Amino acid sequence: MSGCPRLLRAAVIAAAVAALTAAGVPARAADLPAGGLLRTPFGAALAGRLAADGFDRARVEALLADQRLAINQTTLSHAIVYRETKADYSKFLTEERLSRARAFMAENAQLLAAATARTGVPGEVIAAILMIESDFGAYRKLHSVLNVFVTLLWAAEPANFATVRGIVQSRLPDVTDEKLRERSQAKAKWAYEQLTFLLRIAEREKIDLPALEGSWAGAFGWSQFIPSSYWGYAVDGSGDGRADLYTAPDAVYSVGNYLKSFGWKDGLTEEQRRGVVRRYNNSELYAATVLEAAARLRAPAKATP
Repeated sequence: MSGCPRLLRAAVIAAAVAALTAAGVPARAADLPAGGLLRTPFGAALAGRLAADGFDRARVEALLADQRLAINQTTLSHAIVYRETKADYSKFLTEERLSRARAFMAENAQLLAAATARTGVPGEVIAAILMIESDFGAYRKLHSVLNVFVTLLWAAEPANFATVRGIVQSRLPDVTDEKLRERSQAKAKWAYEQLTFLLRIAEREKIDLPALEGSWAGAFGWSQFIPSSYWGYAVDGSGDGRADLYTAPDAVYSVGNYLKSFGWKDGLTEEQRRGVVRRYNNSELYAATVLEAAARLRAPAKATP
């Protein structure tokens, strides 16, 4: 019987932790589900839903059982209720950044010229976007894209609400429960759609899906496409039969194809060009920065004194 007090203390501590979580205290990343989710009620339900929508059940279950699958705390914190602070795009107009873009353009002059011939989008516009989005692939962001969309689905489960609330409110204390429930459901609907595109992409391109890295919001590649954008606009620029957005040819052609698909053509006014670029990122500041960077890349580089 000498172990009873110790057991009692452990039970009290466990109850206290549960109470704090229910009250909305943020969970640590180590407390979130990891190491595969298939054997959880959430994972089993998701596998059933995807199988009902036509995906191979064995393949889906293997993905959900993969030990690399985990709930992403950064996605929970930032992607459910997103408030854009005033972004500082001025860093993309520094000579340091522009010189790297010029070097990329010089190294890939034939590639950019060919992409322009096919899409009508000037090479300097494509280069400006790739510079801003990923610094030509140097900025990888290092989040599993699969984990991002599974996380957003997990966050909409009522049983996980207290944990999600604690994480979101630690960053945005004024977010109400009503707003959080509304946003969780909306993001889950979007995430499921993106997940279905991601599964199709992985099957077609033979991708090790849990290893595919991108942003905490689910965008990936040099061009930072979300899965639906990849499915609709990513193209093979190298002729190897695959659209790999982590390679220069495919990223360049895909950005050009995207902008062409949303109306880029010769003769557009400045306002119309901004409107097309805003389809890439719905921000006036982003669009203005892309076009200003493109204008500077088009002009001869200033000689160093």
